[in-house]
Amino acid sequence: MSTLSRLIAVAGLALAFPTFALATDSDTLCKPEEAVVFNCFTGKKTASLCASPTEAAPTALAYRYGTSQKIENEYIATPTNGKTFGATVSPAAPRAWVSQVWFDRSSYRYLMTECVGGDCPYHAGLTVLNGERIAMNASCQQPRGVRLPAFSRELVKFGSNPGDSQSTTPLLRIEEADNGAYELYKPAK
Repeated sequence: MSTLSRLIAVAGLALAFPTFALATDSDTLCKPEEAVVFNCFTGKKTASLCASPTEAAPTALAYRYGTSQKIENEYIATPTNGKTFGATVSPAAPRAWVSQVWFDRSSYRYLMTECVGGDCPYHAGLTVLNGERIAMNASCQQPRGVRLPAFSRELVKFGSNPGDSQSTTPLLRIEEADNGAYELYKPAK
């Protein structure tokens, strides 16, 4: 097989399977063999959503929150443990849409968000809901060398509503949900 034929074959494989960015930055909590699909640095702590394998549809999604010295919250979804993540998109501030990915544990919902569009007061955030009450809400800062916190389009392609959105894995279910996106991204007065 010629070099050109090999390059064409490799390029064809790359188009057939999503390829994620590997976790190489110390600002994420993903393991070296995992892909970073969302990363949020709040100033003192980090939340990372990680996928594996890195060259095909994810068969494991892991959320980690804390520091590199101490993981305070970890949630892992695999086909064998029955855990999944939820996802939705909804309008927020004028001319803006909020993409959301979450998991539930007990009465708490752990929510990662990304605001896209006109009047977003901040780009992305972390929220913990206890029922309808906001227990914690923090905006993400852009750590040095990391292009995230935008959700990786290799994991989920958000449209203008849940019906127009698509996940690349059954571990991330697109659904209708009201997580109070308008309240989280209410424009400053």
